[in-house]
Amino acid sequence: MERISAACAMEWSIELEKGLRSKKPGRSVEAILEIGPRLEQWNAEPQLTMAAYNMYGLIPGEDRLFANTILLRLADAFRLGDKHTRLSVVKVFLSEVRHRNNQKSRPYSGILSKLRVDNHLELLRRVKLVFYSGDVESRAFSLVLFGCWAHFSKDSPDIRYLILSSLVSSHVLEVR
Repeated sequence: MERISAACAMEWSIELEKGLRSKKPGRSVEAILEIGPRLEQWNAEPQLTMAAYNMYGLIPGEDRLFANTILLRLADAFRLGDKHTRLSVVKVFLSEVRHRNNQKSRPYSGILSKLRVDNHLELLRRVKLVFYSGDVESRAFSLVLFGCWAHFSKDSPDIRYLILSSLVSSHVLEVR
């Protein structure tokens, strides 16, 4: 029997953490880019029922816990990383948005929906730190992430203010 994404989530989370902590040059970017297709695969699968939890030996809610862990690790990598790391995190979420937009027939209920991201305020806070402390390029990357997380970032008045104030910025990269 093929394992579903929720059953692989702990392994994926550990692999991402190992890759992010690796001292090998480029390994952190590689680990981030590897998680992208896995998130897309996870989004394509329906939410689990109790029968599925029992069949795969999962504890109810375990999949959400590891999804949130992966998202927080990506947000931390974005906050603490260099330009290449930030770009790779943005690529992962842009790819997920493109994949999501190809399936417009049904309402979105993937791992980035507000109902499934338990700690969306913490994700926004970590990216907001980069927005306030970074250069123009970092602010532009932060704005892209806020757009990718529109399902839950639209409810934050701080984020709405950041986006609207960026529209009148003197930097073209930020406005775009």
